[in-house]
Amino acid sequence: MTPVLALLVLGGVLGGVLGGCSSEYTQGTSSPPARPNTSLEAARTKLGLVQQDPCYTSRDLLRQWPVCGRWEEEVRNVANAAAGARPDDREITDPSAAVETGHEHFLRAGCPAGVAPADPATCVAAVDETRVAVTRLATGIAAAR
Repeated sequence: MTPVLALLVLGGVLGGVLGGCSSEYTQGTSSPPARPNTSLEAARTKLGLVQQDPCYTSRDLLRQWPVCGRWEEEVRNVANAAAGARPDDREITDPSAAVETGHEHFLRAGCPAGVAPADPATCVAAVDETRVAVTRLATGIAAAR
């Protein structure tokens, strides 16, 4: 290795070691940087989308429930995000918990597969339970500022 190349390699190694991991977010303070609270706004947007899904809008849940597994998962994620954004707001956390309960009933009944041995009446009731909770969550999120 030539002396110039050796100095370049050594300079790169030392620069990496001595340079550390500083960034504009870690310099000069021990507290984390302030982040905008976009979680609730993102949850509000996603909730608007899941409310347009046929699993939410269908009048015939008996025919619709077999394809609602993914919707149930998405609604659960939105509810968790909303509750995480406003953990002290019961108008959001209570309906979020109700979404979780409806989702658990859907899972326990074997509904995500959309086929036997799932009991259609139990699956319809679980989806309906989640839909009611989604409506309550939408009301809570709309009231939050």
